Order: sequence, then structure tokens, then C-alpha cells
Amino acid sequence: MVTGTVLSGRYRIEERLAVGGMGAVYVANDERLGRRVALKVLKEELAHDPRFVERFRREARAAGGLSHPNVAGVYDFGEHGERYYMVMELAQGRDLARTLREQGPLSSERAARIASQIARALAHAHAAGVVHRDVKPANVIVDEADRVKVTDFGIARAAGDSTLTATGSVLGTAHYLSPEQAGGSEVGPASDIYSLGIVLYEMLTGSLPFTGDSAVAVAMRHISDDVPPPSALVAGIPSGLDDVVARATAKEPGARFAGTAAMAEAIESAMRPTAEAAGPAAMAGAETEVMDQTVWPIPGTRWDPQRLGRMVLIGFAVLALIAFSLLLLRLRDAGDKQPSRATERQPSQEVETQEPQEGFVILDEIIGADYEEILPELEAAGLEVNTEEADSEEPAGTILETDPAVGERVAEGDTITLVVSTGEVDEDDDEEAEHGNPDKPDKSQGKGHDKEEDD
Repeated sequence: MVTGTVLSGRYRIEERLAVGGMGAVYVANDERLGRRVALKVLKEELAHDPRFVERFRREARAAGGLSHPNVAGVYDFGEHGERYYMVMELAQGRDLARTLREQGPLSSERAARIASQIARALAHAHAAGVVHRDVKPANVIVDEADRVKVTDFGIARAAGDSTLTATGSVLGTAHYLSPEQAGGSEVGPASDIYSLGIVLYEMLTGSLPFTGDSAVAVAMRHISDDVPPPSALVAGIPSGLDDVVARATAKEPGARFAGTAAMAEAIESAMRPTAEAAGPAAMAGAETEVMDQTVWPIPGTRWDPQRLGRMVLIGFAVLALIAFSLLLLRLRDAGDKQPSRATERQPSQEVETQEPQEGFVILDEIIGADYEEILPELEAAGLEVNTEEADSEEPAGTILETDPAVGERVAEGDTITLVVSTGEVDEDDDEEAEHGNPDKPDKSQGKGHDKEEDD
């Protein structure tokens, strides 16, 4: 949308903040209330698809019913001509994913502080009957004082509301999927707890516990492999945080924390000085608190060899079902090519009677990826790849833009153009940065309001 456009006679577009698979996020001025907001606008071509419009409405309803200091609020939902939009709180700071990319692992104290706030935000959502279903660093905004805002309930849904999700479909990001999500089973608050456990692990270690050549491989590892203790990678992490990660990422939902509020309390408790360290005077008053603490390790979790053997057998039985359902979603023809992580088959996920469409959708994960890693995957998907260079502060080889854009469909034989960073900053860009360019997003804002949707 053009800078200066006014939606519904109220919201004046100031600049574009980010672009994702379902639409774009803009900074706008609410001229009625005199405040700056984030405006999420559904793509025009998707506005003609009732499935996407209904999903967009439900996102607004899910997040609009929440009011918590650690949840990015939704203020309004409207329609301007054929454009649907959502008005959200403009959270200050940058997304946690960018922070981890630039800074690596966080200190135990900082990771615990951020994770505790995420857990409190999710506890509020769960109490309102809303499961986030896509907890990951890209959906967490952190400001300079480490105040947290959880954003993007784009695939959240009210508990028990399954009318928009086809049986067996998988929603979420593979690296943070709970075992039940990976297997297409019923998803509840315990799934958010598992995903937050993975996020806490990543904050503490600077890496993900499970990686693989494809989303299927990663999903299999979530089902069959145990998350290692963070202290095995980074020395000095308190054992209490190892315990929190272990319990949060238990394979069986019932073995995890009873709720995200309990997880927040365990994180905070892990960072408190022990009674012994505080001295004998503290021991007298410590008995009640110690009695309330959970004994570790937890029976039936990863330290139980019998359970591990059962999980291996169950994992083999479930692998065929997972591979079948995911390959149906991601392969163009049965037994043919598998799309790359930069493109994804897009069958109907929300109306069971909808016929799959031909081709693949360009995922937002391609933006910020390394050109040399993505190129073979695009070529394997049958795409012709052109490249253009652009000056940027991003490292050389980083993909900045695509044509067709993220969220658009391509088919085998099509041409895709990648705009790749040279790793250098053009003097003209410096001048624009100094004097301001309203057409360019403010990088200091981060990407938290966008998702950027992992369709």
C-alpha cells in the first residue's frame, strides 16, 4: 500500500514494517485516537479466498480477547474496499530470533527472564481458552529493558475449535513442533509448553536441539529423540534450567508442567539462590518452599530406559503416518520431487473438500537465508534461478528479496529472482538513512508483528 493511504477514514499508512506470506505489516497513525499502531493488511489476492479471510478474522478474535502486559494487543479489525486489515499494538524492540542471530546464546539470567515472561503471556492466553500453536523466537518482541511481547496468534485457535483445520494437518514451525503436533494429534496448552522449552534451550545454547535435511526429518526427531541438557553444550548453566527444559520437552504431554504458570514459577525458582548459599539464617524459613518444589528427574521422562524403548517402538509405528501426511502436503506428485525449505506445497489445510493447487508457495524463511544453501533446493524443485546483487548491511550472500515475492505461487519450470546482499553499504543508502526514507522499514522495529507466516 502507498504511504499516506488512509484506511476507513482513520488509519494513515506511514511506512511498511515487514512482509509475510499472508500480507504486510505497516506502521500507521490512528488519527482518531492520535497513536501509532501496527496495521496488518491481508494480501489483496487472498481477500477473495473466504478461507483466508475467515482465518484472518479468527486471528483477530483470538488475540483481541487477550489483555496482558506480555501480549501484543489487537485493537480493531476492519475492511477497506476489498482489503481486510487488523490493527495491533506497535511493540517496541526487535524479535528474539534476530537477537539470537546477532548475539548468540544469552546469559542464563537473561534467558530465564525472557522465558518467564513468555510463559506468563501464554498462561494468560490458555486461561482464556486460546492456544498459540506457533511459539518461536520470531514471534517474541524484546525491548531494550528485556520486556517481552508475544505476537502473532496467526494460527492460534480457541480450544475445541477445529472447523478450519483439516484432520491430520500440521501447523507451526518444524524446529519448535511438539511431538503431538508433528504427529497430527490433538494440540493443547501442553504443546505451547514444549515449544517454549525448545525456545529456552535455544536462548541458553544459541542452537536448536534438532536439525535435519527436511521438515519431515526434524519432525521425526521431535517424536523419537530427547532434548539434551543445555549445560552439555554451554558450561555454567544452572541445573535448575536443565530441569525446566527436560520437563517442558517431555514427549508425553502429561509429563510436562501442569501449566505455563507453573513453568514460569519453575524458571524463576531455578534462578533464585539456594537456601544453602544464603546461609543458615535462610534455612529456617526455607522448609515450606522446598516442600513445594518438584523432585528431579521426573519419573517417566527421558531418564527412564523402559519408556525410551517404548518411545522408539511407538516412533517407528508413527513415522509412516507422519511421512505419508507430510509428503502429501509437500510433494508435487507422489514419489516425485520434494520441495525445498524455501518453497512449500500449498494444499487446502482448512477445508477438507478443497482440491490442492498446482505449484509451490515461496516461504518467508527464504528471506535472510544464505544464497549458497538455498540455491540447490530451488533448483531441485525445478525452478530457474536468477540473481541480483544489492548493497545491504546484511552479510554477503544473504537473500534480501525474491521475485515472485514471499507468499506467491511458483511451479516447476518457473523463474525466481533472488536479490542477494553484497555485504556492503552504499553511500546513497547512508544518506537515505540519515535523512529518512519513508518507503523503507525501520529495522529497529524488528519483525514481530508479521509472523512472517509459515504457510
